[in-house]
Amino acid sequence: MKVTTLIRAVVLGLALSASILPAQAQMQFQFGFGTDGFGFRRPLICLELTDRQIRNAVSNQGYHDIFLNAPIDRRVQVRATRGDWVYLLRVSTCTGAILDRERLRRS
Repeated sequence: MKVTTLIRAVVLGLALSASILPAQAQMQFQFGFGTDGFGFRRPLICLELTDRQIRNAVSNQGYHDIFLNAPIDRRVQVRATRGDWVYLLRVSTCTGAILDRERLRRS
């Protein structure tokens, strides 16, 4: 392999990699996370979880005796027990993440 061919290949590779970086930055900005009016981060595209998937997500975080209330705008209120306390949780229906937790009473 000639030295000039090798240098040309390196220069071409650097030029291609430099042109790809701005496109990747644009994609990350466009498809990133947004915030709602309350400051919670959520995906811009939401595929809502089923009731079973929400129960499993809450259960995986250490809660049991899980009861779902009515969903409100991509969130659902959940009453669940953890340890000796009953909590009222606000859970994202997009990710299953617990957004807010309020201690209600002893179980």
